[in-house]
Amino acid sequence: MNATNEQLKAMYLNDSTEQLKAELASCEETISEMLSYGKAWALDSREMRVAEHNSSYIRAELRRRETGSCEIPHSQVGEVVERKVPGW
Repeated sequence: MNATNEQLKAMYLNDSTEQLKAELASCEETISEMLSYGKAWALDSREMRVAEHNSSYIRAELRRRETGSCEIPHSQVGEVVERKVPGW
């Protein structure tokens, strides 16, 4: 994700926070559905990549609205969260 605060603000100018949260939930649902088909298949899926990309921008915009910056503070950066897929 390489968008600046100004770019994010322009991208989501007409969207409310509730709309962004609903769109993020939709992206997460798509990602979960794709992963249920199998991890290798999902990672090659264009729909999966688009959902992950969009969710990244939406999270950054929500963070920008809450904190004033889309940057993740170093104190909040933790370990990588691994998605668990049934059967793996």
